[in-house]
Amino acid sequence: MTCYPYGLLRNPYPSSPTPTEKDAQIMGGTRHIQAKESILECIKDLYRQSVRHQSNENDFRLVTVIQDVGSGKTHLALHVKGLRMRQNIESSYVDLATISPKTKESLYDAIIAGFSKSTFEELREKFLKDICDKADKGDSQAKKALGYGFVDKLIGTTIQDKTEDIVDNKKTLPIENLRNYLLCNYTKHEAIVIQNVIEKIFEPISNLDEFLGRLSAISKFSHNFLGKITVYTFDELNADPSSTEIIKSIINKHLPSSVVMLIATQSEYSEIQNTNVSLFDRLEKANYKIDLAGSNSIDELSEIAIEYIKQNKKNERFTKKQQDDLTAKIRVLCDEFPNFRSVRSLINILYHATEKSFQLNHDIISEEAIDETLKSAFPGLKVNGSVLDVPIGQFLKLRLESVKTKSQSKVKEAISNLINFAHDAGKISKPENSRRVLDAIYTDQYGTKIGVAVVLSKDHNKNSISIQNILKASAFVDKLLIFTNTDVPKNPQATIINIDKSKIVDLLYFSDRYNDNKILEPESEKIYALAKTISIF
Repeated sequence: MTCYPYGLLRNPYPSSPTPTEKDAQIMGGTRHIQAKESILECIKDLYRQSVRHQSNENDFRLVTVIQDVGSGKTHLALHVKGLRMRQNIESSYVDLATISPKTKESLYDAIIAGFSKSTFEELREKFLKDICDKADKGDSQAKKALGYGFVDKLIGTTIQDKTEDIVDNKKTLPIENLRNYLLCNYTKHEAIVIQNVIEKIFEPISNLDEFLGRLSAISKFSHNFLGKITVYTFDELNADPSSTEIIKSIINKHLPSSVVMLIATQSEYSEIQNTNVSLFDRLEKANYKIDLAGSNSIDELSEIAIEYIKQNKKNERFTKKQQDDLTAKIRVLCDEFPNFRSVRSLINILYHATEKSFQLNHDIISEEAIDETLKSAFPGLKVNGSVLDVPIGQFLKLRLESVKTKSQSKVKEAISNLINFAHDAGKISKPENSRRVLDAIYTDQYGTKIGVAVVLSKDHNKNSISIQNILKASAFVDKLLIFTNTDVPKNPQATIINIDKSKIVDLLYFSDRYNDNKILEPESEKIYALAKTISIF
């Protein structure tokens, strides 16, 4: 059976441009894991404080999560929501960007829809069992609320039997009797919430008092009946006047046994500071302020990418060599294309590159697959600074090779090949055999004898010493060119040319094609342009 790269049975990366709850089950990256732990510590701290008593307004926490678009904020929020069964939490996630207009009514509906279906199913059963317990103890109103009467007793139906039939939707309750019972035992807002949960139909709210009262009731019941903290997450918070005022009222209400988590970009957070000072003041005083700064670092992005594969490999090995190879490719991608330096963008590229690798039957995410992905998903994308328009896949391959190996000898060969190419085209005179300290000597079209030396290594002190030795050879030529990756002061004896990574790749790409006799006539002008950029002629 044909496998995906690394022996995977399926593509480990999500295809959706925005994370889903299922996608968010996987959490990678040191910064994101630290943020998750901070949120869970907030929840655990609140749980420890509130577990010994009935919920009250003092059991409230505010958390803010801030960073740029694509930094993994939504992924983090949905991941926390997915932990609800293991962390004693009930959670409602609301994407404010999807709500229009942003009114109390629309926001309440979104909050209710943001809870898992099982939350209200569990509460419904608890409410009915509570009524059952009171009816069992002789509460006549509780019996009426369940519709339990003389006929039930006559035919041998117990209160428990009646309740179980209602729980299983085999029988219904007398609504008016239920309402009367609830109003005698609970506040108005609490009574409406219980009735709505039991009937599985949530009545709309019409004012701010109902909005806050019902949310408080839900939080209270989650704590008192289910023993859980309620987490309200509002994503894509912005400076919209309607939503900011509603959010401020939620914070001011101090929903009992609850955590309110607000997610915003840095720009929107700053805009709130300008448009709603009182809300901004509350956000600044949040119990936990989480900034995902650093989430777009290459190390963080690599850890996230690797974690997706590890989680899908389970007990099988994803080798250190494979991990290092993938990290190196991610590093080159992010270095060369800063726009890809976000969790969302990188995961999107890796999803498509994994599919391409599968189609090509490659056992890793290959350079060719990345090249095909970028050409199809980002047509017209070019390597920054590349004169020869090196294909992105080839650029990745050459950049990786230049990092892994000593590129000095390869660049020397490339410069020599470029001089020979220019000679064959009549741009310069045939190169001479160079003196030992120089790599090449040739004569340009004006009769100037030019010496060439290449000094490239990671040891910049060593480079500086080599350059000083080469300068002594300047007397043998009219002009001396020194190609290096080390910043050295200008010198009247030589032209110092700093070669960046793009130029190195251009030279290596040209040299490979030159050695394989693959240079096509239309490419000549670009090769001449490359030669000019490094002062060969």
